[in-house]
Amino acid sequence: PWISAARPKFIFHVPVPVLFPALKEAYAAKIKKPMDLTTVECTLLAGNRYASPEDFVNDVALVFSNAITFNKDGRDIGDPLSCAYYDASIHLLKYTRWLSLELLSEFVQDSDHVDEPDEEGLPLSSWKLTLGNKKQARSEMEAIVLKEPIEKSIEGDRYTWTEAECEKLLKSLRHQSDYRYMSFFLTANYPPDYTAFISRPMDWEKIQKTLKKRQYDTFGAIIDDLRLIFKNALKYNARLAGTDTVSGQAYDAAKIMSAKLETAINKCMLTVSDRVERERIDHNNAEREIEAAERAEEAKIREQWKTNAGKDGESGGSVPLKVEGSQRVRSAKRIILRRKSDTDFEVPFFDEEDDGQHERSYFEVMKQLKSTFERQRAELIRMRHSTGKLGQAVYTRMIQDQLALKWVAAEQKKLGITTSPQKKATSSNDKDGGPNIPSASSVLSKLDEKNRK
Repeated sequence: PWISAARPKFIFHVPVPVLFPALKEAYAAKIKKPMDLTTVECTLLAGNRYASPEDFVNDVALVFSNAITFNKDGRDIGDPLSCAYYDASIHLLKYTRWLSLELLSEFVQDSDHVDEPDEEGLPLSSWKLTLGNKKQARSEMEAIVLKEPIEKSIEGDRYTWTEAECEKLLKSLRHQSDYRYMSFFLTANYPPDYTAFISRPMDWEKIQKTLKKRQYDTFGAIIDDLRLIFKNALKYNARLAGTDTVSGQAYDAAKIMSAKLETAINKCMLTVSDRVERERIDHNNAEREIEAAERAEEAKIREQWKTNAGKDGESGGSVPLKVEGSQRVRSAKRIILRRKSDTDFEVPFFDEEDDGQHERSYFEVMKQLKSTFERQRAELIRMRHSTGKLGQAVYTRMIQDQLALKWVAAEQKKLGITTSPQKKATSSNDKDGGPNIPSASSVLSKLDEKNRK
């Protein structure tokens, strides 16, 4: 999304001297070998230009490595644009390494060689496609993804993007072509002695129900449970591996599906780590823009103050110092640029002039509104559970009453009691001394009598 040709947020597909002609000499002084993504693509499409996949990957990495080198000085002095390109280039350089080692796995050499960065704190500017570098890249992604909290929605609502990524992991194991293998692991259909070998049974449907109830807190938790399905199967069925039995087939199926799960986890790691890092950088860039706007506003206020002070000195009178416009950047602008993790809902606000009487900032108000929203959501969930329990209790009572009536009817039939409900009501009225109300038939006969008064 950052470097898409349609609406790029950062431009890496055009040479810098073409995009910024004023920087041509400064760029040439710092960058010895310019490179951009369009040049890389044209070289690749020309054919027979790259001797190996590593040459292609290194040219892509050179695009972002040059951006880091050129924007380092601007970043040191706090220039917002240089800081944005510097941070984005660092992430894209790391992401290029992760992507190349995963997607070009058939060209990865079986070697433990691990490249070391040229400068501490910066990612590798070039690397070899080796198994050691792949493991290193995998550990970097795991450090970002496994402990990343899952943004939870209310049970029954639409999944958040983190929950949707978890659902993709589950669906990756339910392809129609894999049903003959996954049929062993879908439900909790365990042998009688299974718990003697496995301390924590796990199946696909259990994980799906846990996800629907929003009970997973991190990506690592659901990944561990998915891996546990096949780990348990391999452990329990290892004694009959290679035999033409159900256990032997389950063992082979666990090996196949475990490999497919790891492939799906790799894709999930790439997607989630990229999005998490991009959101972090976008948040930092927004903060820098706000700080730059505040500094510009402050400089404008100081300039107006000096102008008014000079006019006051020339006139010799006391001219009140009045600064036109806003005295500070609106806190509402800061709220708009906050990351969604701070406020995951929108509250309308009015761009009114600050009269200086409100001690709390708009951000504090938003935090309070968010806490109120969280309490209301928790109360809604609690109310749903209470309503469900109440409905279950009423339903159970009705079932009990129905069973009691059936039992009474059965006992009456067994004892030969044939008293009708109408006669019971009449006899009870007689005993209580109540009025003797005639039946409907006697009333009609009375009305039909002749000479009635």
